[in-house]
Amino acid sequence: MENLKRALRRPLQPLVRGLDALGCRPDYLTLAGVLAALLSGIALASGNRTLGVFWLLVSLLCDLLDGDLARRSGSGQSRFGAFLDSTADRISETFFLGGLLIGRYELLSLTWGWILLWVLALSGGYMVSYARARAEGLGLACSVGWGDRASRMLVLILLLIFGYRASGWFLLAMALLAWFTVYQRVSLVWRETRTPPASAAASPGATAGTGEGGEAV
Repeated sequence: MENLKRALRRPLQPLVRGLDALGCRPDYLTLAGVLAALLSGIALASGNRTLGVFWLLVSLLCDLLDGDLARRSGSGQSRFGAFLDSTADRISETFFLGGLLIGRYELLSLTWGWILLWVLALSGGYMVSYARARAEGLGLACSVGWGDRASRMLVLILLLIFGYRASGWFLLAMALLAWFTVYQRVSLVWRETRTPPASAAASPGATAGTGEGGEAV
């Protein structure tokens, strides 16, 4: 998926340079992506899949461009920019899947099985992001996993192309990708935290002569 992202970014570089020349800030693109996601959700809720896909692609385009624009400007992505970008991604996913839920309800009946898959797909996306954020809060890199946002959005696009009647199978794929990625990230953190840092490992003689509470005796 990273190779695909790089391939998509190459033809967009003239656009990035143009936005930089106009003085566009990366945060503006991030917020524009959220607005496009909202419009996509409204279109999906009204049953207009074509318009929903269009605004979804616009939102994903903004998400691709904002990081490149930050690097192009020379300042890199600020801490607030990184926070805003991650938060915007979760809001956008909520708009996409929320619109899908309403659209399905308006056009077809909802079943408990479909609702369960929807909940698992939405919550799985949140947990993928949360697992990475908590790991990085512990100082651990944790970007492993098959079900990153780009993969899930690709499945969502396929869902919208094939239509609401086939949506259950694609929600199942999104849920499996997301929750398997959560498992991968939890497993990584578990392995990393079971191995003590080299600086914390003391020789047997270094701990001799200490009593309860670590006080020297």
